[in-house]
Amino acid sequence: MAAVVLFVTFFLFLWTTVAILSGFRAPNDKTLPAVLTAAVSLTALTGASLGAVYAFRKQVLAEREGLRADQQVYSDRYVKAAELLSHERPSARLAGLHSMAVLADDWLEGRTPCVMAICSYLRLPTLDLKSDTPDLGESEVRRTAWKAVRARLLDPGSSAAWHSQELDFSGGHFNNVDLDQVKLDEVRLQFRNCVFRNGEMRLRAAKLQDAVLDFTGSSFHNFKILMQGTELGGESVLCFDEATVTESAFELDRMRIGSSSHFLLRQAQVSDSALKFDADSEVFFFQQRHSVIDGEVDLSESRLSRTRLSMHAYKLTGRLVLNDVATQKTKISVPSQISGDSYVNLDVKADGPTEIRIGPGKFTGRDLRIRPSGDTPGMLNVSFNTFHLAGGEVLINPMVPCWKSFRFDMIHKQEGKLVIGGNFDTDVEVDIDRFAEFETY
Repeated sequence: MAAVVLFVTFFLFLWTTVAILSGFRAPNDKTLPAVLTAAVSLTALTGASLGAVYAFRKQVLAEREGLRADQQVYSDRYVKAAELLSHERPSARLAGLHSMAVLADDWLEGRTPCVMAICSYLRLPTLDLKSDTPDLGESEVRRTAWKAVRARLLDPGSSAAWHSQELDFSGGHFNNVDLDQVKLDEVRLQFRNCVFRNGEMRLRAAKLQDAVLDFTGSSFHNFKILMQGTELGGESVLCFDEATVTESAFELDRMRIGSSSHFLLRQAQVSDSALKFDADSEVFFFQQRHSVIDGEVDLSESRLSRTRLSMHAYKLTGRLVLNDVATQKTKISVPSQISGDSYVNLDVKADGPTEIRIGPGKFTGRDLRIRPSGDTPGMLNVSFNTFHLAGGEVLINPMVPCWKSFRFDMIHKQEGKLVIGGNFDTDVEVDIDRFAEFETY
């Protein structure tokens, strides 16, 4: 019926239009068939258009209904996974963890709350960190959780990658964390004010590009940080500021720190520990090929007690800053190859026995300064061993009471400048190569 009414309407409209255009003259034999054909065509076209609009509207409504159904399914899965994560049985928590990780892969719009749930679970303190008999079930759940996090940080281009998520583990208690070979592109990974005990964090061969890995304010006891072969590129920051480190080891050999990247350990308390930029088990020349500091290593205002800082295998073209670092029973070795526009500040505060070893090596950098402080006599030993001063300036301030010995053993022709700002006290053991040329001020 609607089609008939529409046809009659189009016919009358077209017949009236033709009459007006012809000046109301009598139509010829071809006019009526032409008007009928046009009316039929317009009716069919209009019907098809209305049908298409109706079908499209029906499809949109069906898709919306399907989307609502999908969202409801995802929400139900999230609730069930969260309930399992809070279950008292480790096997149930393990199932909940797997469910939450898979849901994060499937549910793009809801990935953030899924990731936050896993991070929140890992932040929860456990009772096994100080115990000699750890909860093996909970340990397995957490090992699996870190495995899930690591898997989604290996490939920034993956559809399941978590690189755009907020990964905040601040305040957590951890004994084992595995993030080997992760690729952190523009990621901020936070471990602020955490407790690390009786285990290790593995970040070997990790690659950071314009990323931040932040351990500010965390404490480490009987713990290893394994970062062999890690690369810091772009404006990356690896931060341990204000950390407390006891009976622990940072294994940092074969790292590459880019020209705009920073390794920060400022205002920290380090005792009975080792900051090992040199590996004990690696051949020196192999380490040296892969150990490069083009950026900055800064330990300013930290306190090192009964600690070893070894960097001899490294090449330095950037900045090494130990300004006002309080040392006691501490041994320090600096990179053997220092070149480019490098700056080395060894202005330590020798509160107890301190040894600084420079060389064997070559210096063609800009500036190397040793201007110590400390009121206790006989604490600081500095030795330049088979040292090639091929450029730049080495500045020594001897006019403080903390000195115990100073040795300068030079090889090859001196091309750089050695400046000694005054005279050592008569009780200080001084041995300067007879071929060395130095200035005073």
